[in-house]
Amino acid sequence: MKKLLITICMMMVGTAHASTMCAANNTVAIVLDPTVEGTNYTYSAANQTWTTNFPYGDVSGVALCSTTSSSYANVGNPDESGGGQYCWCKSTHPVLSRWVFHRDYGSSDGCASNCAANCGYYVRDRADFRSAMFGSVAQ
Repeated sequence: MKKLLITICMMMVGTAHASTMCAANNTVAIVLDPTVEGTNYTYSAANQTWTTNFPYGDVSGVALCSTTSSSYANVGNPDESGGGQYCWCKSTHPVLSRWVFHRDYGSSDGCASNCAANCGYYVRDRADFRSAMFGSVAQ
């Protein structure tokens, strides 16, 4: 069976970073371009997962309610034990990003109910949030 080598390449798109997943030989590339808005998003609050659809393919990820605060669209290392009021988002497909801070929901219940939905929404609609997430790939 032939092995497929996948590497992650970084390229510049204007002043924002874009990630490209490159496959050797039978080349297929997915460009995570922060200037391109998504077309739709879905989420599961119960599973703390989200998926955003783009013209070039889907980006999916996880949400985390943490006790670690930060500022909007800041890449960081939250406490991953869960249960806090601070919402963090991370892409898991097609590439793994670092955690990106979304917001303070004021309570752990508010975060648990809304974090995954807003991760998907902000990745779809906010170029600054996409730039933070897509720019943190492979760092």
